[in-house]
Amino acid sequence: MRTLTTRLVAISGAFAITLGAAACSKNDTPSTSGSSTTSSSSASVGSSASTPATTDSSSAPAANGAPKAADILEKAKTNALAAKSGAFAGQVDQAGKKINIDFKGTSDGKTADIAIEMEGDGRARVISVGDGVYIQGDSTFWKKQGAPAKVQSAGQKFIKAPSSAGAMTQSLSLKSFLEKAFGAVTPQQLSSTVGSENVGGVDCWVVTDKKGKGEGALYVSKDKLQVVRFTGSASSPGQLDFSKWNEDLGIKAPAASQVMSIG
Repeated sequence: MRTLTTRLVAISGAFAITLGAAACSKNDTPSTSGSSTTSSSSASVGSSASTPATTDSSSAPAANGAPKAADILEKAKTNALAAKSGAFAGQVDQAGKKINIDFKGTSDGKTADIAIEMEGDGRARVISVGDGVYIQGDSTFWKKQGAPAKVQSAGQKFIKAPSSAGAMTQSLSLKSFLEKAFGAVTPQQLSSTVGSENVGGVDCWVVTDKKGKGEGALYVSKDKLQVVRFTGSASSPGQLDFSKWNEDLGIKAPAASQVMSIG
């Protein structure tokens, strides 16, 4: 299960770089290949106590009422992919590099606000709304994209991506991120032991890899069976916390005074 967190963040970083390059290009048809990025610092799972509840491979629930691990995974996946909107934030460490991410967006990708900080590659923010896609980056980020000096000195201002970048917004979708993340885990990988833990006031079922929590864990709320947290492994540590499922995220385009023209 260790690739759940790193997949989500690496996809975000690659997309930010692809759009950054597109924003600096005179070509109105940006490439969708992008360069891959690597990721952020480890985060603790928290100090809440865990109370394991054992399940077996049969359809019978555990003595304390815990569902089977595979059922929790399937229901959490179904609910996440059916959500109209959601948010996640956290840190991941991959290949010794660090990345921080704060994502808010809709399932169709038409509305999103992604802030990402990549060790060695700078900071970037991508806002996708009805009238276009806007990218904000620090000087390190723009320099890595080969941006002209004017863009590198943009400071806190956004650059509006070419109109064709709108066709790429599906890659910004919450559903796209989650499909790739859940694609990294199968029921066969799961331990038959289902834990019970409180995360930020939310009672959760805790599903782990067969090798234990140190290889990754998925925290799912008991009441709504919604994803609350993903954690990485000891070798690829990280944590992403999920919230705002099906909520109005209040994402808006940056003010005109905050957008730099590079035409």
